[in-house]
Amino acid sequence: MTGVDDVLAWDLAGLPTVAARLGTLTERLTDASRAAVTSADSDQAWRGATHDAATQRVRVVAASMRRSARAASTATDFIRGSTAILENAQSTLRSRVAAARSEGFTVLDDGAVTHPEPERRADALYLTGAVRQLLQTADDLDRAFAGPIYEAAVRLDGSGDQVGLPNGSIGSPEKAVDALATIAPTRRRSYWESLSRSEQDKLIQTAPDVVGNLDGLPFDDRITANRVTMLDRLESVESESGADSDEARLLRSMLDDERTFLAYDPETGQFAELVGEITPDSPGVAIFVPGTGTGADDVDDLHTRAAALHEKTGAPIIVWADGTFPQTILSNPLQNSYKSMAVDSRLASQNAPRLTSFAAALDDELATAGPGVQTTVIGHSYGGTIVGTAEQLGMRADRVVYASAAGTGTLPGVPWNNPDPDVARYSLTPPGLFFNPAPDRGDGTHGGDPDDADGVVRIDSGYLSPDEHGHRQLLAGPDSHSAYLDDPGSDAFTAIADVILGDEPAHYVDRSPDMHQIDDATKEIERDASAVARISGDLVLDTITGPTRRLLSLFD
Repeated sequence: MTGVDDVLAWDLAGLPTVAARLGTLTERLTDASRAAVTSADSDQAWRGATHDAATQRVRVVAASMRRSARAASTATDFIRGSTAILENAQSTLRSRVAAARSEGFTVLDDGAVTHPEPERRADALYLTGAVRQLLQTADDLDRAFAGPIYEAAVRLDGSGDQVGLPNGSIGSPEKAVDALATIAPTRRRSYWESLSRSEQDKLIQTAPDVVGNLDGLPFDDRITANRVTMLDRLESVESESGADSDEARLLRSMLDDERTFLAYDPETGQFAELVGEITPDSPGVAIFVPGTGTGADDVDDLHTRAAALHEKTGAPIIVWADGTFPQTILSNPLQNSYKSMAVDSRLASQNAPRLTSFAAALDDELATAGPGVQTTVIGHSYGGTIVGTAEQLGMRADRVVYASAAGTGTLPGVPWNNPDPDVARYSLTPPGLFFNPAPDRGDGTHGGDPDDADGVVRIDSGYLSPDEHGHRQLLAGPDSHSAYLDDPGSDAFTAIADVILGDEPAHYVDRSPDMHQIDDATKEIERDASAVARISGDLVLDTITGPTRRLLSLFD
């Protein structure tokens, strides 16, 4: 407990001056934060990537200033409110001690009072109780007022056990994570960057599985959080299933020093991996959305594809598999739900809002890490339906590629609503491609055919890489659905790379019939064969039954 000498030594005379200075600081910080935001928004003619980056930074700084202002304001209020109360406690104790000493009593630092004359023993005991009570009151008041002032101070440097909350108060890291998860993604980044590095680390340590998957947070921090989650998961898996288990080997591969993940769910295996680094000098950035069969086991294969595309373009490539994908095109409905099949589009509708949100998060990241870098979103197979639906929901991208896509979106009658008026759209469909249910089925489950959609340029699928004899095989038929993604030397792979780099790819050259053309020809043959069969059948029937009918006519 605080001693008598400590309380009597309190220098309270300077507190009003401190409060006045903190009050002035509060006003200046508040005015500066408002002026910064107003100034950033004042020039209506200033638009573009530089504007977005500058505005984002201004809002982060403004949020930090408002947080500092709230801390200074809190300290000001408590200092002003405590000064008179502490002065009264100090003055009362000083008077009591002075009176006791004037009568020959000795007052010790812990409040004990003695007197050399034995007959004054009772008085000494009474004074001991009185002094110690005053001392306890002074100590309680000191602690009560110091607590909020200390909490206001730790908001500025992130020290202590608590962190700043979005509403300006402070709370536990658990409470901060809960608040972070519930606020809009557009507010997350400014709040997160207003925290000190110490506070950010507290939130990552508290819930890395949450922080790593929140759109709106800086990519570097999401990567750090997901790595912590993977390390925790690896330790658990090795303990329960052994170091040689399939999941343990997969996690060790994912934890390679050069791999970075923007999303990871250890329970579902959903993930988003960034291959390459986003910088102001990046020639572009792409989001690749895979198709049917995608799951946790595909993380290495998808990484290989993305790495090849990154090597060819120099652009960072993001594999977005942060959703549930159908595992088969069509299977026994008694063994698998219809929703888990690619012929059903409900999973595309379910994934599209998540992709839309992630694309917006990428825009936020680019505003600071790569101003002016343009985005290409590539949807392959079932992923094309996801991308198309995301465009219907307002996903922004500079360029979109529908590669072997199942359709243009699941929302009937809803047009693409990409907010970029200059978006360039491309389709890549090799001739004779088997899986293209949207136009063939004709029921609109996946939307329309990207090849025929307004404003979409069909890319030339061309040929595969030369074989050992220098022969180049035409990319066509059922095997062409994904072959080009594993062939960096193919014309189709090169065309996708051109789109990412902002170059105009080669337009489609008709070298072989499309699947729907084959279907049309097949149906024509079927109709002709059916007509021939009907005529032939009538002739055969007449040959067999004709004599009998003529014989029976004699009895009419």
